[in-house]
Amino acid sequence: MPGELYAAFVLGTKVHANIASFDAEEALQIPGVIAFYTAKDIPGVNDFMPVKSEFSPNVEEVFCSGRILYHGQPVGLVLANTSQAAQKAAKTVCVHYSTDPGTETILPTVKDVADAKRHDRVVNIDYGFTGQSYGEATIPESAIHVSGSYESGGQYHYTMETQTCVCLPLEDGMEVHTATQAITLTQIAISQMLSVPENSLNVSVRRIGGGYGGKASRAVQVACACALACHLTKRSVRLVMTIESNMAVVGKRYGIISNYSAEVTPEGRILRLHNEFLHDAGCNSNEAPDFMQGYYGNCYDKDVWCVVSKTALTDSASNTWCRAPGSTEAYAMIESIIEHIAFVTGSDPLAVRLQNMPNDSPMKPLLQTFLADIEYDRRNGEIAQFNLENRWRKRGIAIVPMKYPVGYFGTLHALVSIYHTDGTVAITHGGIEMGQGINTRAAQVAAKVLGIPVEKIAIKPTTNLTAPNDFCTQASITSEAVAHSVLIACETLLERIAPVRQQHPDVSWEKLTQLCHSQGVDLCATAMYNGVELPSYNVWALGCAEIELDVLTGCVLLRRVDILEDAGKTLNPEIEIGQIEGAFMMGVGLYLTEALSYDRATGELLTNRSWNYRPPGAKDIPVDLRIRLLQNTINPTGVQRSKATGEPAVNMAVVVLFALRNAINAARTDAGMPQEWIPLGAPCTPDRILRHLGNAYDQYLLH
Repeated sequence: MPGELYAAFVLGTKVHANIASFDAEEALQIPGVIAFYTAKDIPGVNDFMPVKSEFSPNVEEVFCSGRILYHGQPVGLVLANTSQAAQKAAKTVCVHYSTDPGTETILPTVKDVADAKRHDRVVNIDYGFTGQSYGEATIPESAIHVSGSYESGGQYHYTMETQTCVCLPLEDGMEVHTATQAITLTQIAISQMLSVPENSLNVSVRRIGGGYGGKASRAVQVACACALACHLTKRSVRLVMTIESNMAVVGKRYGIISNYSAEVTPEGRILRLHNEFLHDAGCNSNEAPDFMQGYYGNCYDKDVWCVVSKTALTDSASNTWCRAPGSTEAYAMIESIIEHIAFVTGSDPLAVRLQNMPNDSPMKPLLQTFLADIEYDRRNGEIAQFNLENRWRKRGIAIVPMKYPVGYFGTLHALVSIYHTDGTVAITHGGIEMGQGINTRAAQVAAKVLGIPVEKIAIKPTTNLTAPNDFCTQASITSEAVAHSVLIACETLLERIAPVRQQHPDVSWEKLTQLCHSQGVDLCATAMYNGVELPSYNVWALGCAEIELDVLTGCVLLRRVDILEDAGKTLNPEIEIGQIEGAFMMGVGLYLTEALSYDRATGELLTNRSWNYRPPGAKDIPVDLRIRLLQNTINPTGVQRSKATGEPAVNMAVVVLFALRNAINAARTDAGMPQEWIPLGAPCTPDRILRHLGNAYDQYLLH
């Protein structure tokens, strides 16, 4: 835009120190630099999480006004005529601290907190559960004791578009174009920060370049900073974060450390299980994964389980939702426990899984069908033969089941307008398109209900005018919510059109809309999805991974992956398959390649760009990737009888770890090493894999 300014965050770097003052003189001398703003320039509330709840009770400042909580926390904003000048100036601003951080150890991860035994960093936010029969469990003398641990690191929301916002001053307020999943929260936060009415803000989102949860509440901070600059300068402002600043400022997936103990029968049936885990909240306990309860049990009978949850405050950015939050960690924990039980009892992992499922579980027959379809027994025999014949390459195969509960919540609007001259249709809705195909689904639902070609339908941007008070696009349910709203709006239009259609049954759609208009029929309808009205349901799925391990380098090749998932009766199978493929690969990144590394002295994130933080690449995709949707199934309670697919398949990727463990054990057997339980966690990068092979194996290679 003419006269547009570019913004860049100034970041705090001394963890545990207090800000005393700023010296921006040198930065303001750089040609093109216009201004520098801090918390003192905020006219209203310095909090980008203004909507308080039981699980988001804490203030999170737009700009830090006191103690630095983590390396990379925004403390101010520089404005310049060019992006380059803004980035340069942001690094030039000098931050003076009134107190020295002292000798307090910086603890950027949950493992650091656990290793240091810093109980003062643990917050008791209880989202665990105790099974009905846990306290009554009878343990016979023949029971086998199994105990161990599981660790999982964080994961960056590796979106193609970083956090982004553009704000323009208007005669009646401000226009905000933001890459957010949460329009309503953005509107509220900016309103309270600037002390302006909410109706003076026009918030609009055409689409965003990926979100995965990282652009829900975290995008609000970026929008607030950009809006403040626009408000103070009365000029258009663009804030596009570099990947380095994006990774430093924004929180990531929750890391966890789980410690468990169980008593089981010699066949592997769980008699009693106690699992206590500590999750990494970052520097703030907002958005603790309170919704994990529904995922703990997966497909298994959890009456004799006790899960104790604890939250660790660490010296890193406040962590947030990341695709399939809570469920990913919950499934990884329980499936690792099941694998450990199978190892200790010498049982087949599939047999152990079946023993611990309720007798009437739909997963039991589904698993038997899946085993036959993927020819599991034949392939397992071929892998055993391959491992006998090959010294430097080993293969492994594993299967995991999944029961993924989906619950509806919130409200969401859709507005459908029919233009009477040519009969074309425009739709705007409260969902955010971020690559999951919401707009395609909306157009298909409208085309099906109205009985017109999908080419006649256009999807307009989401705005807070037509979609007020709508919930954040998340939890894989927004596509269904949008489809539900569009469906109701289109049915309302058909009811209005029906009398005219009865009078003129043989006219074309275009002529029909013209006749409706001439008779004063309202061709615009709005509808609201209400999550309270729709019951929850389960997504059932199975995954099998076959991997090959290079024991000299620790590199892993995904030879074949099979996923069977229940998507209900879908309108667009290609979208569902694409979502499953993408979700699974994001899980592969978590478990195999994406390692976050911090400077232990300063707390700085060292893996802050694509050169040193590695999401999965083209050659990490399975050589043979087979996705199947369960046939002849519907969701009687869902929208258009479909089911969610955006997040469940992330949880299937844990199967790669179990297949990898089998390959590592084959290599250890070949080297004459004793068999032992290997607690693989995320991420299991090549260097960590080589460590699991052990020094004895190194000596074997040298010999």
